[in-house]
Amino acid sequence: MGTIVEGEGTDQVNGYGGEKEPGGEHGGPLTQEQVLGIKETWAVLAQDPIERGADLFMKIFEDDPDLKKLFYFADEGRELSREDQRMRSHGERVMEAVGAAVDNLGDLSPIVPVLTELGALHYKYGVQPSYFDTVGAALIYTLETNLGDKLTPGVRQGWVQVYGIVGATMKKGMQQAMDQQNMGKTCP
Repeated sequence: MGTIVEGEGTDQVNGYGGEKEPGGEHGGPLTQEQVLGIKETWAVLAQDPIERGADLFMKIFEDDPDLKKLFYFADEGRELSREDQRMRSHGERVMEAVGAAVDNLGDLSPIVPVLTELGALHYKYGVQPSYFDTVGAALIYTLETNLGDKLTPGVRQGWVQVYGIVGATMKKGMQQAMDQQNMGKTCP
């Protein structure tokens, strides 16, 4: 994976294998201002990753309640509270993954194998590529509600770009898992 920072050897955002995020909406490399803004805003969120993870999942389930069925902590028929320790633990792990992406903004290649594997794992859990839109919107909402004016339009766009790359890499892992599964069905 290449760099996603302007002036560091690329003229476009490399999601994985040189391909751009499907839809091409992320626009180009992150500016140094965006990188600094992402790192500064992440520092605010990272002060309480458990609460921010709970914010994220509550928004995901508010926007698409059907996604609850995919999570071990959302037992069917049980009202899910932001105080649910299993959800909070999962949310914390998601925030740690976001933090790893932020820590590697200059070169995401160290986390590509992890994201690809996460994508394959999520495929096995029944995650559909379209669910990434819900999660991305919930992430941006979480940023907006927790950061207020600190989330400038440029920094917000940077976050959208980073999430697009993370999502595209995970989708690639999902596709690889699907291809492997399909190959197993067709090969004797």
